[in-house]
Amino acid sequence: MHIAGEPGVHEPHHRQSRSLDQGLANSAHPDDIDPRAVDSHAIDPNTVDHNAQYEAHPYEPPAQSMSRPASSSGTGERHLNGEASRESNGADRNTRNHVVIKVGMVGDAQIGKTSLMVKYVEGSWDEDYIQTLGVNFMEKTISIRNTEITFSIWDLGGQREFVNMLPLVCNDAVAILFMFDLTRKSTLNSIKEWYRQGRGFNKTAIPILVGTKYDHFVNFPREDQEEISNQVVYVAYKNHQAKRFAKAMRAALIFSSTSHSINVQKIFKIVLSKAFDLKCTIPEIENVGEPLLLYQSV
Repeated sequence: MHIAGEPGVHEPHHRQSRSLDQGLANSAHPDDIDPRAVDSHAIDPNTVDHNAQYEAHPYEPPAQSMSRPASSSGTGERHLNGEASRESNGADRNTRNHVVIKVGMVGDAQIGKTSLMVKYVEGSWDEDYIQTLGVNFMEKTISIRNTEITFSIWDLGGQREFVNMLPLVCNDAVAILFMFDLTRKSTLNSIKEWYRQGRGFNKTAIPILVGTKYDHFVNFPREDQEEISNQVVYVAYKNHQAKRFAKAMRAALIFSSTSHSINVQKIFKIVLSKAFDLKCTIPEIENVGEPLLLYQSV
């Protein structure tokens, strides 16, 4: 995949993808879903090619927080019909609509925020822990019909000394991913404070509650899975504790695994559908023992 180079912008190191546990991967519902009919101006999240070209940038502190970073000219784009990528010239770019969706990612340290961002943008995963110092920033541009959509993803380091940078991540964000590690209950308990602080800077952003490391969580004893799932999900559907957080937040709830490619792309499809109030046909999953995915009733 081609990465457009810019002066002063370092291209990211590519990470080698790890082989997936096919049995576990098959437990997740596929990302391919039936598209619905849309008019020429509609944006349908179910037909978006989330493997399109992207741009990646290391974070450089701007003069002020921004939600619409300038896009680089000459960035390649891939059409949804599967044709080969081509370079956009200036005239072509001027005829296309361009939408930027800023997405903030917050949560405790070592829960997999950076890994999920890199997986979505680069399609790769590295099992080595990479600590975020301050803020990481990456972009991915997808193309649908006559619209170019750039996900501008901001990842805040989970250490408390970086909390003063929270406004940079949350201000003007269309959606905020409040993330926790399914294998560490303390990171779920921290969500309440992350939510309180994030909401203090942005009361209109779409909240998404994301549980990471599902590939490890699925190996927990059934009763432990039920306890955490119930804690997180009590909110929306049943007396589950995990759902309780999601209901209080009025947030979609998604269990994910970066290493096994479970629900990574679906997170951003749901963000897209909620940002434009569009119908999304991704099937929900609410059974304990499966990667929960609940979003329709919030």
